[in-house]
Amino acid sequence: MLVSSLAACAGERPGAGSAPAGPGSQRAGERPAPDGSVGPRAGRVAEGEKGRWWLSTGPAGPAAAAAPAEGSCAGLPPVATQLAQLLLVGFPGTAAGPVSRGLVDRGVGGLLLFRRNVVSAGQVRGLLADLKERADIPLEVAVDQEPGTRVARLAGIVRAAPSARELGRMPADRVERYGRAMGRDLAALGVTADLAPVLDVTGARWDGVIGDRSFGSDPATVARAAVAFQRGLAAGGVAPVGKHFPGHGATTVDSHQRLPVVAASSARLHGYDLAPFRAAIRSGLGAVMVGHLVVRAVDPRAPATLSPAVVGDLLRGRMGFDGLVVSDALEMGALANSMSLPVAAERALAAGIDQLILSGHAEVPAVLDHLRRAVADGRLSRDRVGEAFARVQRFKRVERWAGC
Repeated sequence: MLVSSLAACAGERPGAGSAPAGPGSQRAGERPAPDGSVGPRAGRVAEGEKGRWWLSTGPAGPAAAAAPAEGSCAGLPPVATQLAQLLLVGFPGTAAGPVSRGLVDRGVGGLLLFRRNVVSAGQVRGLLADLKERADIPLEVAVDQEPGTRVARLAGIVRAAPSARELGRMPADRVERYGRAMGRDLAALGVTADLAPVLDVTGARWDGVIGDRSFGSDPATVARAAVAFQRGLAAGGVAPVGKHFPGHGATTVDSHQRLPVVAASSARLHGYDLAPFRAAIRSGLGAVMVGHLVVRAVDPRAPATLSPAVVGDLLRGRMGFDGLVVSDALEMGALANSMSLPVAAERALAAGIDQLILSGHAEVPAVLDHLRRAVADGRLSRDRVGEAFARVQRFKRVERWAGC
């Protein structure tokens, strides 16, 4: 439906022409954010020069994402602008500088915080405020801030939570309170999306590559606790991104280094690994990160991130997910060992991924040049790019293209 509705968007408006912690990665005390914190659910206007667009203040969830009446879609920007908006990019420095400002000026859709960008709460707030003020289209700011200490880019600034494994043993309302506190702290800094919760179910080796980043070793525990944490994050003012679809918990191979292969049967996959994702989607999860792993029961050859069978047939088709689909970092060894970054970006987008994560900035020009050529040569359709662009804007609550 989203693809077909893009036909109504014929006019064009002139426009701007690390790995995040996937499997196998890295506490805290700031005050909760005041009401009206910065974030996609907080109704912040993109400040600065006139002609910038408003973020919605509507509620999160499927109802909020519904498209307005037919024909209300404003003209999409040029393809070059659309492609830049699909990138979520890491950057250097603890203050806005030539690289980070250049990325925003180039029109990238989002920036990804790492520990290298963090000194103090005030410094992070100033950094993000500066970069957001430059953006013509409201900027997403994402971070890997999971419960526990293994993957916590803002440890010491955002209030700590026990590990996901410990949270899995707690009542859901308590888990939700931890998520809400973290969400408020993130939103107060200017973060708009958290690459959490982990929805993976661990296998027999609970201390494997995912380990205590998972809420548990059975689907019901993971679903209960992850959904509670997800709701807390959203109530606190940041958009959660569930990961690593279709399930990384039983693997012992770190996809930062090489490509894991999941040999689970189709019955095991649907009854076990996918159950928490199904519960999270039913509870209004707006974004899902796909992992770099081969799932033989679905596609015996391509990594999930590059597989239309995983993204299109399984996640979109069988599971009915119509939100934002995000890649894990494209520089990770699972892909980089066999292909260049621009090729991985093209294949992921063609497979149905909407947002492409780059943990570093150096190859942004090469990636965008490659994607523009792929569109010009017909390898990548304009409809696919427009569909991904519209989902990114919907996730950011940008109303300009709400009918697309």
